[in-house]
Amino acid sequence: MNIHKKVSVVLCSRNGATFLDEQLDSLERQTYPHLEFICSDNESEDGTAEKLKAWCAQKENRKFISFGEKGLNRNFFHALEYVEAEMVIFCDQDDIWFPEKIEKLVSFLLTHDDASMVYGLSKPFYGEVPKNADIKFINRLEGTDVRKTMLTSFTLGHNMLIWKKVLDRIPVPTTETVAYDWWITVCSMCISPIYCLPEVLTFWRLHHYNTTTQLNAGLYHESRIAYLKTFRDIPLISVAHKKWIDEATYAFESLKNKSFSWHLCSFIYNNRDILFFFKRKKNSISFGFSALKWAIRMSKHNYALQK
Repeated sequence: MNIHKKVSVVLCSRNGATFLDEQLDSLERQTYPHLEFICSDNESEDGTAEKLKAWCAQKENRKFISFGEKGLNRNFFHALEYVEAEMVIFCDQDDIWFPEKIEKLVSFLLTHDDASMVYGLSKPFYGEVPKNADIKFINRLEGTDVRKTMLTSFTLGHNMLIWKKVLDRIPVPTTETVAYDWWITVCSMCISPIYCLPEVLTFWRLHHYNTTTQLNAGLYHESRIAYLKTFRDIPLISVAHKKWIDEATYAFESLKNKSFSWHLCSFIYNNRDILFFFKRKKNSISFGFSALKWAIRMSKHNYALQK
């Protein structure tokens, strides 16, 4: 196995000075040696850019970019233009990576010859750093069936390792409707399978200023319709999956001006094996009852996504 492939760590920042030092310290502790760092700052006003400039100036394999346009997606995709490595891993500005994170993901990707992308897991936390890496079990998103992730994102950018040659085939999103990591996951699944390394490799810091929290704000049904329409425009999406997206969009739109939609409820329940793939199935009867309960709940106008 070739374990000497170069990996580009693409870090995008905006006003993240508060926790940036911990993130950079965890990058310096990585056990995988063949790395380059692309750090792109998006008009920070709190000293983030200055910190990153100083950090990048310490070694030749670090590059600092100042990006003047607003938008998380634009920032990440602009930074990708500077990548020279064969593999890419994305990095936030406020998390803590385990030292062996990149090494384990590289090894995992290289053992899956047909993979477009692999990803590990992270443990979210507020305040103090966790003392253990235990998380709740769910079935993880894998394979090529993009329908499983049309309504909900199951991957986070900081967990993803992807081939640069795959990224070169992915169209650049023209809006901020869908976050870059969700967009890349869907596009990657259209190209070839993705796989999950079921191991926590990151402590994922949550706070009120998380960009992903801001992107997920809004009414549930309206946002699902926006996501579906955005995904449908991806050229990589198959004809069959476009048809399913049209059906899903129609089902969610059937709730307009109603307190409850039987059509949406029926669609969700009939697609229970797809939409609820992540749930543990004790038996078909209990799974069916659970899916029906969620279908009814999700078909109400006042349904809100649980966080």
